Amino acid sequence: MDEKTNKISALANMIAYDSKMAKSYAHGVPHIIHASLRMFYARLLTEVYNYAMKYSDIIRVLDLGAGQGFATLPFLELGARVTAIDSSSSQLDTLRRRCKHFNNKLELRCEDVSETLKLKEQRYDVVVATSFLHHIPDYLGMIKESISLLTTHGQFFSFEDPLRYDTIGGVAKVFSNISYFSWRIFEGDVWGGIKRHIRRSRGIYLADSVHDNAEYHVTRNGVDQDAILALFNQANFESKLIRYFSTQSRLFQPIGAVMGIKNTFLIIARKRSNG
Repeated sequence: MDEKTNKISALANMIAYDSKMAKSYAHGVPHIIHASLRMFYARLLTEVYNYAMKYSDIIRVLDLGAGQGFATLPFLELGARVTAIDSSSSQLDTLRRRCKHFNNKLELRCEDVSETLKLKEQRYDVVVATSFLHHIPDYLGMIKESISLLTTHGQFFSFEDPLRYDTIGGVAKVFSNISYFSWRIFEGDVWGGIKRHIRRSRGIYLADSVHDNAEYHVTRNGVDQDAILALFNQANFESKLIRYFSTQSRLFQPIGAVMGIKNTFLIIARKRSNG
């Protein structure tokens, strides 16, 4: 096993089993506390990085909605240079502490992603969006802007977004709701969660609600994976979409995976060669 393979293997284990990483990230995105999903993510991230290495010696990554650095740190560990964007200064403070050994390879920007995407000077080998698209009202516009910043062989990698609800089927909907509310019972605010669920199911979105801003996808039928694939095809990208199961509940996560339920998706899109 060569040095590069050793490094990638170590990184996968870090993402999958580092309890400190899991605990710090779980508060914001409790789905990815599960070791199975973190290992799955690690394999995909290293696949994206290895592809980029074919065309560039120094990989430049744009991490949209970087949060506490769930994607930023692994890319830095592999040797990439990362520009991490988030509108939360407290999240970026945590990211800065976690990535303090990589200051020479890390640029932090506390701003709205739309402001970053207006800057056309820099080009990136990878744009990554982890558990982010469903927070953006115009995610199609955001994707279109972000891929304009990619290099000739650039990639877009998104992970952990809910499938468009009318494409997942009745059993998956029921099972996902049961698993969500079983988790919510132990998180508190059960009645508040039920009331928000009823309101959102009627398509009512409150712009000044912290909860609605965090879960905007609930009022618009999830995230339209088919529209995203069509966008990439029109932009001359090859796209791979993978459907999988993800829930906050430790109990229901392995059950849903064994049952083959799909309620979440990821996309890896790569520019087609003109050669």
